[in-house]
Amino acid sequence: MDGLVYPLEVSVSSRSIQVARGKTAVLPCTFTTNAALTNLNVIWMVIPLSNANQPQQVILYQGGQIFGGAPQFYGRVGFAVTMPTTSASIFINNTQLSDTGTYQCLVNNLPDRGVRNIGVIGLTVLVPPSAPLCRIQGSLDVGSDITLTCSSEEGIPRPTYLWEKLDNVPKLPPTATQDQVQGTVTLRNISTVSSGLYQCVASNAIGTSTCLLDLQVIAPHPRSIGLIAGAVATGAVVLVVCIVLVAVALFYWKNKHKEEEEEEIPNEIREDDLLPKCSSAAKTFHADASSSENDTLTSSNTYNSRYWNDPKANHATDSFTRFSNSNDAHQPPFSRSGSTSTRPVYANGGHPSPAPPKTLVVTASTAPSPQEVIRSNGSVSRKPRLPHTRSYAISQATLERIGAVPVMVPAQSRAGSLV
Repeated sequence: MDGLVYPLEVSVSSRSIQVARGKTAVLPCTFTTNAALTNLNVIWMVIPLSNANQPQQVILYQGGQIFGGAPQFYGRVGFAVTMPTTSASIFINNTQLSDTGTYQCLVNNLPDRGVRNIGVIGLTVLVPPSAPLCRIQGSLDVGSDITLTCSSEEGIPRPTYLWEKLDNVPKLPPTATQDQVQGTVTLRNISTVSSGLYQCVASNAIGTSTCLLDLQVIAPHPRSIGLIAGAVATGAVVLVVCIVLVAVALFYWKNKHKEEEEEEIPNEIREDDLLPKCSSAAKTFHADASSSENDTLTSSNTYNSRYWNDPKANHATDSFTRFSNSNDAHQPPFSRSGSTSTRPVYANGGHPSPAPPKTLVVTASTAPSPQEVIRSNGSVSRKPRLPHTRSYAISQATLERIGAVPVMVPAQSRAGSLV
């Protein structure tokens, strides 16, 4: 019946085709129609995986003639059967990686029209792993950690890697860590036992490839051990010497700084531990009293309780004879609070004898002018000269007779504070 429109439907037997590189790939495509094939039109297109935005024509059948497509397919593409026919399958010889992509089979046969006149097939060109490259990363000295690497430049799908030691069971040391995706294996704390022949096998769906690596761990030389020990010992000695030098320098600097501080103390306290022997205390006292106008009393003449002491054996007779009489012997001793107290003293035969009088030691010093000292830093300091001292022994009775009053005078410490 002329003028009737019959449906046209395209079908593909496989949605995906995988082929090894260099082999022939057949892309199936069939259709059904009720019209004559005189107006048959078949077009194959490809969307390359490497450039999805630029579809390319693979082959065309129109008006009983076959036309080629993109230059990359010249001489490698053709229809699987003689056209025209209801099979629009094609073949691709010597497949390349660039052939990977999505292929479309578009069929038109007027007057038939169809809503499903396009078939889609995916083509994947597989590449076996190329010969992997084996390398060593790290030092080969005993005790080091090293990493063995293995990688192939080509391989679709991406290959996996397996390391093994050919002359050892198990294949790898127990402490080895292997990554089959990255193709690495880590050997920790290697020793001479780790030496040997290692093999890496790269494999994927269509093939395998291997590489070999000869690992030789370097044992330490006895001379090297001696050199290392000597270097360590030398370093330790140098360190000790440096510490000693620093300690000596600090000690010297501290002592020098202390001496400078002592030189700068304005008032230095001087104490006489032993009382000077006086053959004639009264004469000495009156003689120096007249000349004391030009003298300077040091802080040792301070009227303090520690200078009231019992005269020693070599001073008792002289002090008592020259500064006391019969009336003084019966006078009560002087105390700080002003009160009197009686303490019996016994001599030979049990008869009480007068208590030995207490004496006050007065030291007068003639202080010459300080001597100027020029320091290394250019500053000038005055270094006091040692004063000329004279000592006098005065009994308590004599002081009471002349109306002396006890007074507490603050003394100055070496640090400059009053005590």
